Amino acid sequence: MTREETISILEESKRQNEIMRDNPSTFWASHQMADGVKNAERRIAALDIALSALRPVSRERVEKVWRGEWIHKRSPYDYKIFVCKKCGKQISIQGENMDFCPACGAAQTDEAVEMVMERMEALRDET
Repeated sequence: MTREETISILEESKRQNEIMRDNPSTFWASHQMADGVKNAERRIAALDIALSALRPVSRERVEKVWRGEWIHKRSPYDYKIFVCKKCGKQISIQGENMDFCPACGAAQTDEAVEMVMERMEALRDET
């Protein structure tokens, strides 16, 4: 079964559970309705999680979670100080900008975001 087929089946199951939740009298006796609606809502939530795990990761989602930013400062000794905007770690280097924060791992450049995207795609393709 392909990923697309799996997504289609899960989406159909979600639609069926939404119908059951929205029209409980069609599916359950009066003494079963409250539990039936509650269980349908739980299945819908579980299907939402499963569907989000199967869909490809977007660049926006990666940037929201992983993207950081360097704040540049100058030291009195004329070398650069980088401060990670995510974790506040100060890094003193004399070379070029670093792609990732060594303290929190935040992607600090567009190239670093691309690296994270490629890693996540590789992990998704392994399953």
